Amino acid sequence: MSGGRVYGSAAVTTAVCRVALLGMVLVLIVIAYFPFAWSPPHTVRNQVTRSADGSLRFGQMNYARTSGTPAWLNDVRTSGRIQIQLEASPQSLRQDASMMMLASDYWDTDFAIGQDHSDLMVWLRRPGSDANGDPPFVIRGVLQPQRWTSVNLILLRGDLRINVGGRTRLTEHLPADSLQAWGQGQIALGDEVHGGGPWQGQIRLAQVRTPGHAVDYVRPGALSIPASYLYLPNHIEPFPPKDLKSWLTVFLHMLSFIPVGFLIVLARKPPVRPVPATLLAAALAVVLAAGKFLFYGRHAAVADIVAEAAGGLLGALLAWRLAHARRSTAWPHAVDENARPEA
Repeated sequence: MSGGRVYGSAAVTTAVCRVALLGMVLVLIVIAYFPFAWSPPHTVRNQVTRSADGSLRFGQMNYARTSGTPAWLNDVRTSGRIQIQLEASPQSLRQDASMMMLASDYWDTDFAIGQDHSDLMVWLRRPGSDANGDPPFVIRGVLQPQRWTSVNLILLRGDLRINVGGRTRLTEHLPADSLQAWGQGQIALGDEVHGGGPWQGQIRLAQVRTPGHAVDYVRPGALSIPASYLYLPNHIEPFPPKDLKSWLTVFLHMLSFIPVGFLIVLARKPPVRPVPATLLAAALAVVLAAGKFLFYGRHAAVADIVAEAAGGLLGALLAWRLAHARRSTAWPHAVDENARPEA
């Protein structure tokens, strides 16, 4: 009878582990894809249009950017001087998006002028900032819906001045070599480069001046504005992670897969060996990462996949040791019970 109880208990444990594994997978799906904003790659109609006065109007799907790196970028690096003039009219205050930027991808921004409700946001890559120009400079309450606002940003060898509506609203002293950190990128209006959300409104001036160049990107021909384009945001985070917060996220991903590997081993009788269990956990990590290409605002990371596979391996090893420890303690008692002589 004791042997029957042992095997019955093992069957219950296996069933419980299967249910727990299914629940864990569902939790990971929610974490990976929430809020489930379905947005797979697809061809869309470009909603950037030119008004009668020559200004550019931006809608919900915008593509207006240079085909490559601006010719003035080397001039900026060597001279340390740049002036950016922007005249924009937001459609509403219920948006948080970039109006004009120079960036290479979602994670690397040299400069960006954006709107956060009524606040003007200015990101500049500089010593002390991250690769995205964070933390930004914030000028509060200067934007109004459907009203033109002029922004004049001047950076002269570390002396930063931002004028809004003809008034100086911010001055800051930066290291003289701040602009040497700027890299290859594209100018984009009304949206971000390879990611982010659209900005809605009008822009009638987006001019960059350097000692050797002056370019207004609202001028016809200055930007590529196709009739339609493939909507394919940047869903891949940089490798390796760039900051402490990203590394902490990777660590949490590893912890989340320890129970996955643990439950995979115990979800079958006899238990799954550690190597196949780890491969199954790694396959789940890859599938979850691939699915992020179908949802808006979700980003896959190679570091997360590696960490999740490592967490699966750790959990599998722990479960394998536990299973063998339970077998070694339960089996002798079952043998002794069966071998007891009859009275």
